Amino acid sequence: MNIAEITEKQVSERAQAALPPELTLYKIAFFHTKGNTRIVVQLDKPADVYGSVNIGECETYSRRLRDSLDELEKVSGLNLNYSLEVSSAGAERELASLADVRRFSALPLNVTFTAENGKVLSEVVKATAIEGETVIFNLADCKLNRKKLSPKKILAAPAYRVEWNNIKKIRLHLDV
Repeated sequence: MNIAEITEKQVSERAQAALPPELTLYKIAFFHTKGNTRIVVQLDKPADVYGSVNIGECETYSRRLRDSLDELEKVSGLNLNYSLEVSSAGAERELASLADVRRFSALPLNVTFTAENGKVLSEVVKATAIEGETVIFNLADCKLNRKKLSPKKILAAPAYRVEWNNIKKIRLHLDV
């Protein structure tokens, strides 16, 4: 392991340890430039239907993590020379697992997938069932779909049966 990998591991451990019980670490990323490391942390709130973390929670967590990283610098003698960005995972977050799809199944999802006929489609759908590694999607009743189809046609549209490994990209859809 090089010094950057060791430091990333230590920072990741401290990022996890700084979390209050109601929040989880959605993603942590490191961007190294000459003389500086940008640490980007995205938080999730499992108890919230949208996973939304408010600004106050981000600020509190940011202070806790910054204090912990300052302590790491003192203890290790390393100069991390970092900038820290903390935010919510976002209203249009990517979903990484079938568990995420299950969690957000009540919400519209923007899904790019390879259909049974081999075509790549991008649709705004709702996950209506998960059978093993297969997700069954129906068109979501949302503004975007209503611009193209009547509510009756949305309801009548056939379901898509998509294997998890045929999903190219899946994220929450913000219906504004």
